[in-house]
Amino acid sequence: MEWRGPVALVALLAIGAGSGYALSAQSRDGSIGSGVPTPVPAEAPEMPVEAPQPPVPDPTDPPLDPGIALAPQKVGTGKFEITFPAPVGWSTNANASNEWKWKKPGTSNNTYVMRIEQINSQDITIEDAINIRIERLRAEQDDVVIVDRGAETLEYTYRSNEGNARHSFMRWLDLDASGQADVEIVVHGREADVPGTRDLIRRVAEGMEGAGGGPVG
Repeated sequence: MEWRGPVALVALLAIGAGSGYALSAQSRDGSIGSGVPTPVPAEAPEMPVEAPQPPVPDPTDPPLDPGIALAPQKVGTGKFEITFPAPVGWSTNANASNEWKWKKPGTSNNTYVMRIEQINSQDITIEDAINIRIERLRAEQDDVVIVDRGAETLEYTYRSNEGNARHSFMRWLDLDASGQADVEIVVHGREADVPGTRDLIRRVAEGMEGAGGGPVG
């Protein structure tokens, strides 16, 4: 009968090992789960960023030169009449009763153009007029860069609605020293036109007079 002890012990150990393996396998099977795996959305996904597009090529018209011929021109009536030197041979288009545009005939769009607007009725200072213009530019145009801002002037670049790179100069005048802006002048052009557009707006502003014939501001 003594031989049964070791045999029984071996049998019990075998049974215990088999039961442990079965329980372990059952535990592993239960942890795998079921169903088809699906992607988990990110908590804060980033939208793709579109690369900036280069500007549309400029028209190939010759650039505006400094020192072009100017001749006196008069717009407005009564106390709102103003006189100033305007480019000789450029066509004039009245956009409104208080706004005029000058453009050289035969030039392409998005080359160079000058616009003059009387803003007497708005009763704003030149500083306020500049602030309003900057706010509107940033709200309405793309790629706006303020190059320089003076007490009466603004120089900036932007992308036109057609995709062209534009370089603009603006100036506001107080013709009667009232503390209010009376006239707004702007000359738009390409980078190639900058020497000519800068020269043009300076000469037009320096030669502008109000209805009384007095000097600017």
